[in-house]
Amino acid sequence: MRLPFTIAAHDRKLIPDGRFTGAMPWVMAIMIFLTLLAAAAALVLAHAASKGGTELSRQATAQILDDDPGARQYQQNRVATQLEKMPGVASADVVPDEEARALLEPWLGQAASDADIPVPALIDIEFVTTPSRERLAAMQRELSRIAPTIRIDGNAGWLQPWFGLMRSLLLLAGGIVLLLLLATAATVALAVRGALNTHRSTIEIMHMMGSTDLQAARLFQRRVALDALFGGVVGLMGAAVILLLLQERFAALEPGLLAGAAMPLYGWLLLLLIPAAVTTLSMAMARWTVLSTLKKML
Repeated sequence: MRLPFTIAAHDRKLIPDGRFTGAMPWVMAIMIFLTLLAAAAALVLAHAASKGGTELSRQATAQILDDDPGARQYQQNRVATQLEKMPGVASADVVPDEEARALLEPWLGQAASDADIPVPALIDIEFVTTPSRERLAAMQRELSRIAPTIRIDGNAGWLQPWFGLMRSLLLLAGGIVLLLLLATAATVALAVRGALNTHRSTIEIMHMMGSTDLQAARLFQRRVALDALFGGVVGLMGAAVILLLLQERFAALEPGLLAGAAMPLYGWLLLLLIPAAVTTLSMAMARWTVLSTLKKML
């Protein structure tokens, strides 16, 4: 079965193929490579923001600010025990005093390890679902009977600017992909018009022999399709190498918002569709350019 862009051998001789020696296949490869990188950046950011943001938004921190070190530790253990009994709480882990002081070292330096400097007793709380501000406030009021100075802060509040940034970056990446597709379409149109001018005499002879505009358009469609397929393969291979290298760097990140930022399986499937979509777009653009130009030329 012949593909839509295949043409009989005797027709291909009318406008010889470039055999990938011209600039067009490599221009297509570069455009598809950049399109794939922009799309991959959007997919990775969306996956990382969804995964990391969801996990962090389900977490909160309880601080006990009592001045007495003994009272702080006693209240910390009692609050942790009470938290584990509350519905919707997945875990409540007591943060050792040494770890709490280590968190202050970037600001206090070695003074953070001084026992005379009071450090809040911390408890890491993880919920089954993202808690609301009202729920955190209710928990704080309930636990204040055990620890009057307790304060519970959820991560969801300070994550809002992060989600806003991710939405902006996703829109930017989507805009870049759209601009690259438009640039690809414009490149195809310019290349086809140049080829039409080069082979104008051949096309005129074809019309004198009874050929139609659609038959001429099929000749250019095939050339553009082959160039786009070649560019798609090269661009996809180059983008895959870059993404695999970056994936190793992301895997080395400490747990956080971008930890585990990698291309999901559905992302790879979507990337495979982009070269096919660009090929289809290029063929459609070539067909439209040929038909619209021939109406003015002939």
